[in-house]
Amino acid sequence: MLVRRTVIQNLATLWLAAFLGFTAGISPVFADRIVTDMAGRAVTLPDRIVRVGTIGPVPVLNSFVFAMGEAASIANNLPPNLGGPRWRFQYVVAPGLASRPVIQTGQGPNIEGVIEASPDVVLTMDRPTIDQLDRTHIPTLYLSWQKPGDVKAVMRLLGELYDKRDTANAYSRYFDQTIERLGSRVDGLHDEQRPRILYTDLKRMTQPHKIAEWWIAKAGGRSVTDDGRVGEAFNFSIEQVLAWNPEVIIVTSASEIADAYADVRLANVSAIKNKRVYAIPMGVHVWGNRTVEQPLTVLWAAKLFHPDLFADVTLDDEVRSFYGTFFKTDLSREDIDMILAGLAGVSK
Repeated sequence: MLVRRTVIQNLATLWLAAFLGFTAGISPVFADRIVTDMAGRAVTLPDRIVRVGTIGPVPVLNSFVFAMGEAASIANNLPPNLGGPRWRFQYVVAPGLASRPVIQTGQGPNIEGVIEASPDVVLTMDRPTIDQLDRTHIPTLYLSWQKPGDVKAVMRLLGELYDKRDTANAYSRYFDQTIERLGSRVDGLHDEQRPRILYTDLKRMTQPHKIAEWWIAKAGGRSVTDDGRVGEAFNFSIEQVLAWNPEVIIVTSASEIADAYADVRLANVSAIKNKRVYAIPMGVHVWGNRTVEQPLTVLWAAKLFHPDLFADVTLDDEVRSFYGTFFKTDLSREDIDMILAGLAGVSK
């Protein structure tokens, strides 16, 4: 009898605590929810997310959080190997990053830093990170980006995470409308109207990211490295560049433009002879790689490849609008010029 009365008293105490929590505007301790991540894992999360950690390809992960208008929720700084001016616009969008703890060393988590940052959830694209963080009892969400359209799936997941589904849907609409807008002009082009494009890290002689095959095609170009490959990086030789004879070369750093023109081995390549070597823009991430800024990449490339077709597109306005709408950041004239010229890594 005494045991039964004690159990009833304990239950009554829990119910009272929950009631008082609700009436005081405080979420009760059991106000959790289940979110299914992109690995199919059911993850228990707090009802309200205030602080998130990002581990793995941190600038990419951060860019997704920025696009939700939640830059202030990022609980960590960039890893030490990503220091310097190259990532300037990560700090323009999220000025507080510099004062936050480092939670990643190399490719893996710094457990002490994670505990110090105390995020409500950690976002990662790295499966081993999930296993390593299990002992911290901090939940992790796995995000995956293999195909171009996966960016919208990631945004939907973050919309659920932050309870901002309207924001996620607005981004998806912008993504689709931008690609459709471009397609209405370039889809009818014949092969001979599509310039041969080489996107390259010239110093390493590699095409660094497979997604470039997608945005080059969507912008009305023909990527010379698009051979149906499965892997990310594509290595090649000077001899192969000569055989491809690209009409446009896009390099991963503004400093490589001068290197391309100075390389006597490339002197007879069409892009060199016609002065058509350009640096890929860089905002919160390199536009040629996977980034939430990908629609801007396609707009920039389409105007570069087909200036007459896209004479009405003002890139300055597109960039300003995107950063204002999704990143909640007002860019200066100098900021926009720097992004479009790929000069983020150049010291002022």
